[in-house]
Amino acid sequence: MLGFYRTYTTPFKEKIPSFEDGFFLRVSAFKRFLRFFSRYIYTEISLRNSKKIEKISPQHKRILWIQWVDAYLGDSLMDLSSRVLLADKRVDLLTKKYTANIYKDDDVFDRIFTNSSQCNPDDYDLLIIDSYRERSIRSFIGILSHIPHVSLYGYYNVDDFNRLYFSFYRINQLLLYPHNKQYIDDIARPLLPITSLDKSIVEGFGLTGSFITVVVGGAWKERTFHYWADVIKGILSKNIVEKVVLVGASDAKEESVSICKQYPNNVVSFVGGCTFNQTAQVINKSIMLICADGGLMHAANAVKTPILGLFHELDPSVRFIKSNRSFGLTDKWCIDNISIKEIVRKAEILSLFDD
Repeated sequence: MLGFYRTYTTPFKEKIPSFEDGFFLRVSAFKRFLRFFSRYIYTEISLRNSKKIEKISPQHKRILWIQWVDAYLGDSLMDLSSRVLLADKRVDLLTKKYTANIYKDDDVFDRIFTNSSQCNPDDYDLLIIDSYRERSIRSFIGILSHIPHVSLYGYYNVDDFNRLYFSFYRINQLLLYPHNKQYIDDIARPLLPITSLDKSIVEGFGLTGSFITVVVGGAWKERTFHYWADVIKGILSKNIVEKVVLVGASDAKEESVSICKQYPNNVVSFVGGCTFNQTAQVINKSIMLICADGGLMHAANAVKTPILGLFHELDPSVRFIKSNRSFGLTDKWCIDNISIKEIVRKAEILSLFDD
C-alpha cells in the first residue's frame, strides 16, 4: 500500500551490505507502516509544489544538495561522497554547521550553506534531499520547496547499512546508469578535502617513519573501547612499529595522557588538537588506523589507509569498502570483549601487506 516496500527495499538493482534482521525483529511491521504512512502524508502535503522526479538529466545544471538529518561526520561523508559523479554540474550544499567545516575548499561543492535562508531559489533547477523524514523536509520547506527534487533515501528506513554504496548506486541510478557496477565499486570511497594549509600544519608535527594511528575515546558507549593501553603494549612488544600516534576528540585527553606516560618514547598524542581534516592527514601518513567504529574510520577510507576496526554487534561490511584493505573484529555483547591478542595479531598481519 502506497509503496510501503520502499521502507526496506533499495531502489536500485545492486545489493548492499545491510543489518536489517535486528530492525525487523525490534520494530513490528505495523509500527513501521504507521511511521511510513505519517511520513508519506507529511511529504505529500509539504512538497506538493515540488515535482518529484526519478532522474538527474543533462538539463539539471544547478543543484542544491540538502543533507540535514544524518549530520554526524561519518554519515555525512558516506552520504555525500557520490557527489563526485556530479562533477560536471554546479553543486551547492546545505547542511548543519558541524559538518559544513569538513567540506571547505571542496572540489565539487561550490558554496556551502548552513541555513536555507542563505540560499537563493533562483539559483537552482534541482534539489537532492536526503530523505522524506519530517526533520529533513523542515530544513528547507518554504522558500525552496517549489523546486523539483530527487531523494537519496526516500522512505528507506532500516537499521545500519552501507551508506556509501547506497549513495553511489543511487546517484548512478538517478543519472540513468552512466557507469557499471565494477566502475562504481572501484571508485566508491569517502571524498574528504584536505587543504594545503591542513597538510602544512600536519607536516609541522614532524611525523616521520612508520607509525600506527589509534583513535581513543568515542562518542557512543557501545563504540568505546577501554583497553587501548594494552593494545599498544602488544603492538610495541611485537615490534610492528616503533611509534604509535593517538588521535580523537578532546574528551579522551585524560586517557591519552595516561598512555603517553606509560610509553613516553613511543607514543605521541594529538587528541583534541586537530581538526577532523587534519586528523585525516595524520592517518594518511600512517601505515594503518586502529579504531572502534566511528567517523575517523571513514576518514581512513578517504585517504586509503588500511583499517583495523572494532565493532559492537555490527557486521564490518556495513562500514568497510572494497577499495581499501581492512580487517574487522566484532563482539555481539560488548566491544571491550574483543581479544587484545587478536587485535595485535590482526595488526601484525595488516602491517605485512604492501600498498
